[in-house]
Amino acid sequence: MANLGTLVALLVLPFAVGDYWTYQLGLYYLYAMVAVGLGLCWGQAGFLPLGQAMFFGISAYLSAILLKAMPGSYLIYLLLPLAALASGVLALLIGLMVFRRDGGSGPFFSLITLALSMLAFQIASNWNSVTGGFNGLAGIPSLPGIDDFRANYYLAAVALVVVLTLATWLYRAPLGVLWRAIAQNERRVALFGFNPHRYKAIAFAVSGFFAGLAGALYAPQQGLVSPQVVGFAFSAELLVWTAVGGRGRLYGPVLGTLLVGSMTGEMRDGVPYWEVIMAGFFMLVVLVFPQGVIGLFTPVTDRLRRSFDRARQRARIEAPARAEVAAQEPLTIEAARVSASGINILNDLTVAFPPKGVACVIGPNGAGKTSTFNLITGELPASAGSVKVGALDITNQAPYQVARLGFGRKLQAPSVFPELSIGDNLAIALWSNGARPLDLLRLSLRRWSSPIIAELAMRYAFLGKEESPASDLSHGERQILELAMALAVQPRILLLDEPCAGLSADETSRAVDVIRWAAERLGNAVIIIEHDMALVRRIADRVMVLHNGALLAEGSVADIQANPAVQAVYVGGQK
Repeated sequence: MANLGTLVALLVLPFAVGDYWTYQLGLYYLYAMVAVGLGLCWGQAGFLPLGQAMFFGISAYLSAILLKAMPGSYLIYLLLPLAALASGVLALLIGLMVFRRDGGSGPFFSLITLALSMLAFQIASNWNSVTGGFNGLAGIPSLPGIDDFRANYYLAAVALVVVLTLATWLYRAPLGVLWRAIAQNERRVALFGFNPHRYKAIAFAVSGFFAGLAGALYAPQQGLVSPQVVGFAFSAELLVWTAVGGRGRLYGPVLGTLLVGSMTGEMRDGVPYWEVIMAGFFMLVVLVFPQGVIGLFTPVTDRLRRSFDRARQRARIEAPARAEVAAQEPLTIEAARVSASGINILNDLTVAFPPKGVACVIGPNGAGKTSTFNLITGELPASAGSVKVGALDITNQAPYQVARLGFGRKLQAPSVFPELSIGDNLAIALWSNGARPLDLLRLSLRRWSSPIIAELAMRYAFLGKEESPASDLSHGERQILELAMALAVQPRILLLDEPCAGLSADETSRAVDVIRWAAERLGNAVIIIEHDMALVRRIADRVMVLHNGALLAEGSVADIQANPAVQAVYVGGQK
């Protein structure tokens, strides 16, 4: 509805602003399309590209070459989308290569995109036979049937609304929720079985396509494509426009582009030191309005959106159940050795966990308990030994691959997505279990639920407040939310790292009941790291004691309490 209103407003605007601004706005709309893609990466998925101009420029050059080769041919309308798609594919390939490296979302990625933009500028400036060199490609014919600036304006306006419509769909779809989750807590996303590197690469590809579409239309609109359209200077302008408007909101980059572009156009020829004024304006907005100019309207738009969502709220859909297995297989670690910076963390650890029931892992601080969980879930590489589920060797698999095998994990400190709603936190857990990649484009997945979540909501009323942000929850409620997320996965093996840490006695008692209930309901193996011996005595079917990265003893609670070796190194206390 908002995008339809935008289209109507853009179509009637030329009658109010005159020919000069009609021409200028037609150009700014193309720039805004690129900025929308930058906002998707920076404001949604949490990584900052510094070379978006490269994708804009590549498609602009491709468009120019095609137009000059076949002037007046309507076949160009079939080829221009391919020129835009070329930039999207290039962005996807770059993303897949760069994001595979740990830490690829931070300065490493930004610097690579900056370097690629600088390289593209050099190629465009010197490849005279193809790009026209420093002077660029001139005399580019218009698109057939688009013969004046007003027609180009309407084409740019429609293209911008198409991009906004696609972006609106992606933002609201489960894929958009997943992008925001990656930006907030990439580790947690991987532990739910999603490959965050792949989904970031998809976000980058979409942004590259948006930039490419704008570039493909830029060439016939302007009649000239020069190396400046692929260089870092233009990328920096896009960054400023996106930041000023507000990178976290769909319309923020559009607002920033139109606002800064219009101010620049007004001051460039008549105001001395206009660059200094614009720099001061940028710093003022960033400091006073960290969410951008669009942040001034956010409270109102959020209220309207929530009212609209409540009005059209539909019935819940039960998520698919995890496929049944013939028999629950045991998790075993054999002679595993893990070291970091020359220090042995796990020393030939060998332990077999029962296929069902509750096993507690205890030991003094530094014994290697959390490191054992990290080894199992693929976050710590083993230099020797193996981790197996039955006969399946899962040693050194990536965390998302391990999670897909039926592992659920709750971390030591509450690990949720604070800026997402409680409902979206739980939905992500459900998607990890039953959603295929293309399903993440279906808006109906936002309405998934499960009997487990319904039963947990009866025990903990706050889980039913699906629209409330997780950031509003207390520490104890976040612990329970993360436990609910881990259970919603319907894991075959559930790893809980101090699930009752920071809970009151009453909250602890209720959490223990939930864990026992879940173990019986799911018929799975629950492995708990715990320091509280009173809790261990209450919940454990079997106890494993670690010391100095190796298994010291295992058995029933009574066996462990009577073991002299355990008594020598581990003192159990009660809360």
